[in-house]
Amino acid sequence: MKKPDGSAERTEPQRIKAYLDAEVDPPFPDLTEYQGMIWRAFLDVGPSMSGAMSEAPLSWAEVDAYARNSPELSEAWEAETLVRMSQEYLSEKAKGAGALTIEPMERGGF
Repeated sequence: MKKPDGSAERTEPQRIKAYLDAEVDPPFPDLTEYQGMIWRAFLDVGPSMSGAMSEAPLSWAEVDAYARNSPELSEAWEAETLVRMSQEYLSEKAKGAGALTIEPMERGGF
């Protein structure tokens, strides 16, 4: 939905909105310094990109362009990880639209 100024209106999932409304940080796992670097790279490049009909996972070209200009990413597996994180992000985002969805960290198996 567009705002009067032409910018897109962002809608947050209900659980995230509840944390934002309460001004409380959502629970995140503890990350090592290296994991934090990968997470920051993921957020910098963007968790997804615009597709023809909706959001799409990051493309290899998009991640490659980012990695070539990033002093932190130097290994092929790091780029592969960013692509996989984008795919998983969109998968979990679709699952999260359901009101009865269990949060990923609560599912176990990690």
